[in-house]
Amino acid sequence: MNTKYLTGAVGLGLVLFGVLIVLLFFTATVQTGNVGVITNFGKVTGDVLDSGWHIVGPVDHVTEISVRTITTQTEAACFSSDLQAVNITLAVQTFITKENAVNIYKNYGTEYMSQASPKIMDALKAETAKYEAAQIIANRDTIRSEALKAAQERLKGFVEVGDLSIVNVTFSEDYTKAIEAKQVAQQRAEQAKYELQQAQVEADKQVAVAKGAAEAIQIKGDALAKNPAVIELELINKWDGKAPDSLVSNSNGSATSIILPLQHK
Repeated sequence: MNTKYLTGAVGLGLVLFGVLIVLLFFTATVQTGNVGVITNFGKVTGDVLDSGWHIVGPVDHVTEISVRTITTQTEAACFSSDLQAVNITLAVQTFITKENAVNIYKNYGTEYMSQASPKIMDALKAETAKYEAAQIIANRDTIRSEALKAAQERLKGFVEVGDLSIVNVTFSEDYTKAIEAKQVAQQRAEQAKYELQQAQVEADKQVAVAKGAAEAIQIKGDALAKNPAVIELELINKWDGKAPDSLVSNSNGSATSIILPLQHK
């Protein structure tokens, strides 16, 4: 009876030992968000494991590669079409697919982004070079979208580029000072233009007033030439109700001014 129990205990121990051996040497766990690339003695087999627990061969080695979206921020030294230095802070969202994981690991290892990043930078530089420095800020969204398309095309079948974001754009100190000076000059020119317009308006008003006065004089002169009685009408209109100090008489078509002392009672 004791021999039977002993045999059973030995058998159970062997089973547990076998299970332990399997757990230690024949299984692999791939973390969530990763895939596992299997190699045998350094050679990529072509098999890829999803996240989770797996039974593998005794000589299989599993290397985990992230398939999550990774956001990296980098500085890109670009040039505009007029050869001005433009520094762009770029945020890039990249990821790899399970289908591409084997080739990526086989050809580039886990440091694959060192090969992908320059292609993304080249796509951005090519788009930036299409615009003059003064146009880059205004065309920022267009540059971003076109650079994204170009980067996706360049990295097709390799790294997936989810999105690009232009975080910041700066220019050289000399160019920035030149832009500020240009803006000040434009503001002064606009102010001078406004003042000139105001002066022109005022001059036009003065011309209009003078023209109106001249036309009024001309009309009066024409009226006097046609009808001398207009003078009498003007005198009546301007009389202040007081007795005049002089009398005007008309004799043979000529006017004679006679000053008469008037007695006031």
